[in-house]
Order: sequence, then structure tokens, then C-alpha cells
Amino acid sequence: MEDKISDSSTEQLGRQRILRRRRIRRLAVALITFALAFRNITQLKIDPPTRRTWEAIIHNSSCQTEPGSELIFTTNASVFPHPPEFTSISTLFPRFNYSQPKFACWYACPMHHPHFVQELFRCFSLWEIQPSHHPRVLYVPKRQFWRKIGNLAIFDKQFPISSGILRTLMNSYNVTVTNSWNDGTPLRVQEMMEKDESVSPFAMVSREHAVKWRDLFVPPEEEPTSRRAKKRLKIAVVNRPVARKLLNAMDARDNIAAAFPEHDVFEHHLNGTLQEMIDFFPMVDVLVSPHGSQLTGIMFMQRCSAVLEMFPHLYYTPTYFSSLARMFQLLHANWYVSHAAVPTGFLDLKTRLANTNNNMCPSMEKLVSAVDELIQKRQDCIDSI
Repeated sequence: MEDKISDSSTEQLGRQRILRRRRIRRLAVALITFALAFRNITQLKIDPPTRRTWEAIIHNSSCQTEPGSELIFTTNASVFPHPPEFTSISTLFPRFNYSQPKFACWYACPMHHPHFVQELFRCFSLWEIQPSHHPRVLYVPKRQFWRKIGNLAIFDKQFPISSGILRTLMNSYNVTVTNSWNDGTPLRVQEMMEKDESVSPFAMVSREHAVKWRDLFVPPEEEPTSRRAKKRLKIAVVNRPVARKLLNAMDARDNIAAAFPEHDVFEHHLNGTLQEMIDFFPMVDVLVSPHGSQLTGIMFMQRCSAVLEMFPHLYYTPTYFSSLARMFQLLHANWYVSHAAVPTGFLDLKTRLANTNNNMCPSMEKLVSAVDELIQKRQDCIDSI
């Protein structure tokens, strides 16, 4: 009998010990959870977004990083003596008699979509100043261009973005394309940037023209009130497949994501269609990208969105896409990712072509800090609207 009582007491004590251990473990987990939560709250109070400490979150890159230059934000001072983006018709099209009853826009640029857009911007302002009953005509006299533009199936296949832009103008803006124009005067537009030092690479007559252009392709931008209240931003790292690419693009994405867990960060590869540009760029709040043709899509971004444009060693054209950013009221910064100093003046075309395949491995600490600064400047811009 005593043995049975002893066994029962032993089992009861064992159960009590197990229960005590469980309670202790639960209490320990609760205390650890509370401590972590308290630490996070304290860090948020001590280190707001504009005062982050990056050293604790930066991960090593998979290539030899270069700190490069300081960020050069696009302002009136930084682009001087760069000509203005909004230029009168008389400057865009000098020595022309505007009393002519009808005139067409003479296309003279290559098909590559950044230069295609340069030409069409100037044509767009030309068409806008014409009386509404006059035809909007794109005159393409050069045979090498007409062979492509004149056959839209070929144009679609070889230059899908340029073709998509032209189709939109034909369908939504009543543009006619021809290589024979006998009913008025063809007006030759300025040539591309490398041969044009009198007006900006991307130029129209007014911001109203730029807004009207944008509205042909994408829905109207969000109301400033809803954008001010937006807490979770979309930060995109766009890379190029070959020349002037980021060697550590995935590291860039991962480090930015670690630094800004409150935002959506993703790496994106554009596949070369206008529809993808239209779907992608309007929803991006902060864009990180090497210099390249893909940046033509920033014309679809919303006001105050931010663009960080990176240049490799000996390939530096700071006033090219910066002029497009200014037209559409974007925040824009150049970053020369090189061991050398920022080139003074313009690098000539021969030097740029010789170095067009140079790639980049930007410093992660500097990149994350740049994104932080762009986020703050974006918010300041939206608050000022």
C-alpha cells in the first residue's frame, strides 16, 4: 500500500515539474518577443528613415565595388549651360514661315526608340500649334527609314517600342505617315543630341504638351492627396542584359530591401515592348537604373517620382535623360560609378562608343544611402504639390 502511495506521489511531482518547465519556457519566449519588439520600436524612434545606420545591414557584393562620385541632382544649376527643355517653336524650328497653310514634320532620326522619341516630341509640339483642321503628318523621305516605318509589320518586329509609340499616335492622335507630301511644306526637325547643341535632347514647347503626350499612353496620375498618404513605396532596380549593366544588381535589390523593409523592392528586366513600359513605369516610385534606352520609359512616371541614373567609367552623358526627367517633373540624380573623377564637360561620341560595354559594380552602402535620400526628396516634392 505504501509503495502504491509513493509511486503516485512521484508521478504527481513529475507532472508538476513538467508544468513548471513549460511555464518557464513560455515566459522566456514572451520576454524575448517583448524585448525584440521593444528594441525595434526604440530603433525606429532613434533612427528615422533620414538617419539610418547602414553598416549593420549592408551585405558584401559579388564584385569589386566602386564608390564613384557624389550624387549630382538635376537642377537648373547642375545642368547649366544645358539648354531648356521647353523651347519656343521658333527655336525648335527656326527660319520657317508659319503662315504656310499646311506643313508636315520631316523625320530624320534612327529608329532606336530614345532618338525616335526625341524627334516625335518636337513633331508633337509642331502638330499642337497647327490649326485643329490641319492634318498631322509625319513625312519620312529617307528610303532606309521608310522601308521600316512604311511596313508596320516589319517595324513591329524590329523596333517594337518605336512601333508601339507610332501606332498610338496614329490611332489616338490622328497622325498620318507618308513618304510623299505634295500638299504643303515638310518641316525638318532638329537632329539627335550628338549633332544638336542648340536645344535640349528632349524638347517640347511647354509642359502642357508633355502632359498631353503622357495622357495619350497612360492613365492620369494619382491625386496628390492619396500619394502623400502612401506609406509602402515601390522601389525598382532595372538592369540591362549586356552593355552598361550592374554586375551586382541582385545584391542591390537585396540590400535595398533589407534597408527598407517597409517598402516593396524588386529587380526588373524590361523585355522590350511599349506595353511593358506602360505597365511598369507609372507604378514605380523610386527607380535605380544604369544609363540606357530603357530610361525612355521614365516619361510615363508620375510627378515627383525619383530616378537614379548610373554611368560607367568613361561613359557619361549627364544631360540626356535628365532633360526627359525635367520635362515630366521627376526627381533625377546622376551617379558616375568609376574610380576616376567625374568628367568635366561632355565626353565626345568616339570616347563613349569605345566604352559603351563598360559595366558597373556600385558601392552598396552608397547606393542604399542614395535611395534613402531620393525617398525623402520624393516625399518633399509631393508635399509641395
